[in-house]
Amino acid sequence: VKSGQSLLAIINDILDFSKIEAGRLELERIPVSPVEVINDVVGLFWERASSKGIDLTAYVGPSVPEAIVGDPVRLNQVLSNLINNALKVTAKRDL
Repeated sequence: VKSGQSLLAIINDILDFSKIEAGRLELERIPVSPVEVINDVVGLFWERASSKGIDLTAYVGPSVPEAIVGDPVRLNQVLSNLINNALKVTAKRDL
């Protein structure tokens, strides 16, 4: 399931680049739970981080609203890219 989600994310990234180049990228404005988005992204990368000996966790502060208006797909992409890049440059820890 997670590999399918990762593949879908890559395909969406490629499609987004095409839309950006064509000036046709439209952002959704719907209620989004920051906690759900963060948990989904951490769940996607948890196994990869664990295999490197990295404990991947997330903390959402109490001042973060339960819901925001935004584009959940784009938020997921941004967070995924940040975590993916962090895992690329973080050395494997010897257990």
